[in-house]
Amino acid sequence: MKVVTLSQFETNFDQIMDDVTENKHIYRIQYEAGDVMLVPFDCYEVLKDTYDQWVEEPQNEPVEGFDPYPLPMQYVMSAETGTV
Repeated sequence: MKVVTLSQFETNFDQIMDDVTENKHIYRIQYEAGDVMLVPFDCYEVLKDTYDQWVEEPQNEPVEGFDPYPLPMQYVMSAETGTV
């Protein structure tokens, strides 16, 4: 996963989009209102399907206070500097 600031994303938009579509890289875009993820759609579908199957497994014990429906994704990394 690559981490960029919103400013880096805006500056390198075409290059980042090519990297996502051609190389299947995932980006975390750091934004003051909250970080967002840029994920190739086919990767998202795999993650979503896998997560849905895991949630539906009867042997999984319910965890108190855990909402199983939002896809939990959080990566904690410092922003990379320079170009993408």
